[in-house]
Amino acid sequence: MSDFIKVARRGEIAPGTGRTVDVAGTPVALFNVDGQYFAIHNSCPHEDGPLGDGSLCGAVVTCPIHAYEFDVTSGECLTEPVYRVERFEVRLDGDDILVRETAEA
Repeated sequence: MSDFIKVARRGEIAPGTGRTVDVAGTPVALFNVDGQYFAIHNSCPHEDGPLGDGSLCGAVVTCPIHAYEFDVTSGECLTEPVYRVERFEVRLDGDDILVRETAEA
């Protein structure tokens, strides 16, 4: 069983925003969707755009490179269904935001 790593604290990521965090050497995009946190792999599978730098609208992040859209709750690509990004489990421990160090299957 893999471990969870503290990557941020509540209040550091405002609702409707995201940022890139390091999870055991893997760049992960962490998003706050109305107070719930979701984590996906940071690299867009289309051209490796940094999804953590993308704009978030609801639960959809838009890649800043070519505007591919991804559902941060599922990792599914809404622009081109053949693409998807890995999801990472997120837990809260008090005010700490923890992300599992391995992606979900």
